[in-house]
Amino acid sequence: MTQGIYKFPQPEFNFESNTDKLPPCEIEAEEAILGGILLDPGAIYRIKDRLKPEHFYINAHKDIYQACLRLSKKDKPTDLLTVTSWLTDHDILARIGGRNKLATVVDRTVSAVNIEGLADIVIRKAARRDLIRVANEINRLGYDTELDESDISSLAIDKIKSVVELPLGATKDEHQRWKHDRLLRELTNIYTTCVEPSLRFLKLKDLADDHHVSMNFLEMFYLKSLTAQCSKLLTYDELKELAGSTVREWLLNGLVPKSTTILLASDGGVGKTKLAYGIGKILIQGCEFGVFQSTGEKRRILYYQGDESEGDMLQALETLGYSEDDISKYVRVRFGWSAENMPTLIQDLTEFKPELVFIDSLSTANRFSVYRESEMEYARPILEMTGLANQYKTTFVIIHHLNKEGGVRGTTAIRNAVSEVWQLSKDNSQTATPYDRILEINKSRSRSSGKKYRLMFNPEDLSFTFLGEEGDELSSLNQSAKERTLQLLAEHRNIKFTSEEIAHRMGISKDYARRYLTELSADGLVSVNRRPGKPNVYFLAYEGSDPGSPKDHPSDQYYSAPRNKANQALQSSTDACIKKRGSPQDHPSDHPINVDTASDTAKGDPQCAENAQKNQPRENFEKNSEVKDHLSPNALPCMECGGDPGGDPTLDVCQSIPIVKNALKQLSNKEPSSFPQGDPGGDPQGDPGSDPSPHSVTKLNIEEGRIYWSRSLAKQVKVIKVYPSVKKVDCHVAGDAIAKPRLAFSDLLLSSPPYAPGDKVKVLEGEHKGLDLVVSSVDADGNLWLKKDSQKFAPPLSNHGQPYTASQLKRT
Repeated sequence: MTQGIYKFPQPEFNFESNTDKLPPCEIEAEEAILGGILLDPGAIYRIKDRLKPEHFYINAHKDIYQACLRLSKKDKPTDLLTVTSWLTDHDILARIGGRNKLATVVDRTVSAVNIEGLADIVIRKAARRDLIRVANEINRLGYDTELDESDISSLAIDKIKSVVELPLGATKDEHQRWKHDRLLRELTNIYTTCVEPSLRFLKLKDLADDHHVSMNFLEMFYLKSLTAQCSKLLTYDELKELAGSTVREWLLNGLVPKSTTILLASDGGVGKTKLAYGIGKILIQGCEFGVFQSTGEKRRILYYQGDESEGDMLQALETLGYSEDDISKYVRVRFGWSAENMPTLIQDLTEFKPELVFIDSLSTANRFSVYRESEMEYARPILEMTGLANQYKTTFVIIHHLNKEGGVRGTTAIRNAVSEVWQLSKDNSQTATPYDRILEINKSRSRSSGKKYRLMFNPEDLSFTFLGEEGDELSSLNQSAKERTLQLLAEHRNIKFTSEEIAHRMGISKDYARRYLTELSADGLVSVNRRPGKPNVYFLAYEGSDPGSPKDHPSDQYYSAPRNKANQALQSSTDACIKKRGSPQDHPSDHPINVDTASDTAKGDPQCAENAQKNQPRENFEKNSEVKDHLSPNALPCMECGGDPGGDPTLDVCQSIPIVKNALKQLSNKEPSSFPQGDPGGDPQGDPGSDPSPHSVTKLNIEEGRIYWSRSLAKQVKVIKVYPSVKKVDCHVAGDAIAKPRLAFSDLLLSSPPYAPGDKVKVLEGEHKGLDLVVSSVDADGNLWLKKDSQKFAPPLSNHGQPYTASQLKRT
């Protein structure tokens, strides 16, 4: 069988010429326009901005219209006699056909009523003739064998654009706008897509030649376009639709907003680059940095490094733990980038889609700039990044330096161009260590500015520890409520609470809760949704699945679940438990304890009697119960030191309710004085079940300027600075004018502990004065028998047959 042959359709080319046809024109309309102008002197002012002489097809009509334009420009009438006189004076009358031509035009016109419509017809016919002209030019280019195909295509595209993009019958202003938009479009395309700087320079030179301007003009033109960008005039409804939400979105609550530009400025050697690396790791792991909570994890981070070498950067990232888990999957690095290579940045934003971009530093990025740092044009790359931040939904952190006066170096346009300004500096106070730092929010459009936060730099692992806000040590009660609220919201992400609900759960007054929640929201530490006519709701957002968050509000139990801090890169801080206030601990059967389960928010929160009657804010933190029972704890000695008269259960007891019950059962047969006293300011790694020492120190009675005994140093120390958030202090050591150790709260005692066998002492008085001995035994009255350290079985030493007293000895 013979298979048929299918003929594929072939394009049919028609090379026939249309030279025998008259080009598109409307001669009658042209004559009617001219006649209307000669009859009505005011008619020309209705069309002169749109209708040009070149729109006329007949040359005589062009000359007559040109004469009318010249007369109108000099505010002279355009009647028949005046136009005839002007044409005669310029030797054009004979060329147009004499007075007969003008008389014929006037005779064929009735009025100038429809002159605008006639002008529109003439303009459209002229546009068709322009298309035919361009097509003929492209036709000739196709036969030109001296040009390459790429050159022919480029010329053809330019010629077509010059006709198609030009609006029909444009006025002078419209024509200028068209030229502006066309030049800006071509210029933006070169700046944003041409990666190679040298090729970009050549394209700019060609563009400048095509438009008969200089390259400096193009540079200034592009800069002006960046500084003058604005949206259309929006209605309020359009604004709400464009903004999407009134809640500010964060990458790190209170510190790193979304889609913005941040300037991180400091002196050299302070650690700004290491802080940037640490923040990047925090955002990838999704953990917290002190009071600043991450709103998600696995954020993509892009580093543009220009100040550090490849080896130095790798060493720093490895030291910070970037090889742990899968952190490296979310990091990209580029070296040697400059602001002249902006298309590369746009390409990285498009392909990698980072949520945070670090530029280290502005000086290196602008190293090829022709402008000095003191000139406004130096800030042009920041203006470009501001637009890219909104377009690509990313945040830029630009690292820069400070000047001698402590301000941002260079032109003020640098500071004005960014939305946030951070300043990292050394803590120059008298009690500070060489590694203490101050992070100041110098400027912010997302939160309150002027706040300062204390950090500590660890040179061993290059990490930063968050110590708290400057001035927190003066308002420990206020900070306690804030920390408990942040912990509650952090454990219940995306759950919205009113101030009344938080006050109920925290056991404080509504007014006080509303006041400090306003402070937290102003600092960006919590998000607030303001609803007209309804109470504000507060929450901590989290993007993606948050396995630690319940599906609904927590119960009324004041419960503090332990938080996982294994992945915290910048700090390590301890958590204080929160026990339910006002709840008796001696009769569990009579007072059932609520379990931390999801409650039905549709019914509202149950209001207990004690919550309905709240005192002033400070009284909310004090427990003034007059009820005495057999399990009430004894008062600590030295009550004037500011100790906690009520005492707290130990940390482990507070962490879960079942443990509380077990602990009560074990203590039921003991004396009231044996109830363990909690140390809310102590070391969480200590033994919570051990009996308290009468010399122990709690968080509340540690005061600056007071003298304590250090367990680890076995010496007296004087506290010079307290860090409540990490439960540590800086202190001076007795007998050492240089050392300033940082000790934990649990290391401090109100006074030196009693001597015990094995303690090394120096004899101050008595038979063995000046000798270093060891305590052999202690009798019931506190008297001591000594021995030499090298003698294990020798008889004890005495002071002429009598035991030594504590006042005769000194610890060594």
